[in-house]
Amino acid sequence: MGRLTDALVDRVAPTPEWEDAIVADDPTLELARDVMENPETVTLRDGRQLGYADVGDPDGTPLVVFHGFPNSRVFGVVFDAIGREQGVRILAPDRPGFGVSDPDPDRRLLDWPTDLADFLDGLGLDSSPVLGVSGGGPYAAASAALLPERVDHAGIASGLGPMAAVGVRDRLWYYTARGAGPLTKLLLWAAGRQALVDRDAFLQSLAESRSDADAALWTGPVGKVTHASMVEARRHHGLAPLVTETALFGRPWGIDLSAIEVPVTLWYGGADTVVPPAMGRYLADRIPTATEHYGPDLGHLSAFVENEREIVETLTA
Repeated sequence: MGRLTDALVDRVAPTPEWEDAIVADDPTLELARDVMENPETVTLRDGRQLGYADVGDPDGTPLVVFHGFPNSRVFGVVFDAIGREQGVRILAPDRPGFGVSDPDPDRRLLDWPTDLADFLDGLGLDSSPVLGVSGGGPYAAASAALLPERVDHAGIASGLGPMAAVGVRDRLWYYTARGAGPLTKLLLWAAGRQALVDRDAFLQSLAESRSDADAALWTGPVGKVTHASMVEARRHHGLAPLVTETALFGRPWGIDLSAIEVPVTLWYGGADTVVPPAMGRYLADRIPTATEHYGPDLGHLSAFVENEREIVETLTA
């Protein structure tokens, strides 16, 4: 099935060029396009390159933002304006195989804190707070657990939690990637092609199928930056790294949440239809240093967009 999937992905209906998919019809989109076209990188200890975006206040307090899935460093642009307003430098690294970062096919969640340490070293930073959004949540938790001397405060907004937090139905997408990677690749290709063919129709479909609380956000600047971030995620290394990460989310994290000593602050929405709110409650119950902010009427995007000032102020205080 893997060869058949590759044939379909590579040969059936050529994928449109990314330049045609990213319409810079807003100043925020102009910055997103600049981040795509002019990536910055650091070299990790094993020789891999890790791409990143550097936005917000260039002279401000650092905040490392871990993008969601299937996103890239471009997602950091969402926090550019609040970063400039609050004097915060937003640093958003691509995970391995996403954007311009070199792939690491055998990576585990436990490997990320080492990459983060190298990233901070490359930028000359002793430490920094971190923020994991959506699929970036597990990486923020792992960093707090395994790199406490370099992580000042960890924030998780609309973040994925361990599979133990939810029932089988909510685990299926991740378990499919573990046992049927080619199928996951085909599904990702189909969704990605829709995003490339017609951005506005793609975002409108998300607005209509997700929480009402997020509808206007999906079709506005936040949604458009997220779309650009999705396009960049697969542009350089294809879909295999996305399949790797989907499967990674479906495996045990391998960290002891109860041993975390770094301050952790959580932001979740009760109307989130992307990440089950139960994942946030699971983390809040098991991380002894956790403080939870729960908005019953907030969705996946609005949980961090409407709280962005509080998030930035809390993590960089």
